[in-house]
Amino acid sequence: MARSTGRNTFETEAERTFPHRIDIRVPEGGLGKRIDAMQGWCRERLTVGTWAMHGHTEKRKGAMAVDYLRFYFANAADAEAFRKLWGA
Repeated sequence: MARSTGRNTFETEAERTFPHRIDIRVPEGGLGKRIDAMQGWCRERLTVGTWAMHGHTEKRKGAMAVDYLRFYFANAADAEAFRKLWGA
């Protein structure tokens, strides 16, 4: 039986397809309406199929896991515009 890497097909495809990644750290209380605004920005400004997003958890031995929302972009300029507006 093959071992699971913990990644789903969508994540694997996003990693392969989109070279530009922006991680937004999720605070303890969550992102609230900020996530809706981020997704809205992408939907309004970017072409379908040129961006994607999913949750990502960074686990370090001996430390608390840190949650991120990972945005992927096909275009470096789009990734930079997103980073400037939303931080990273």
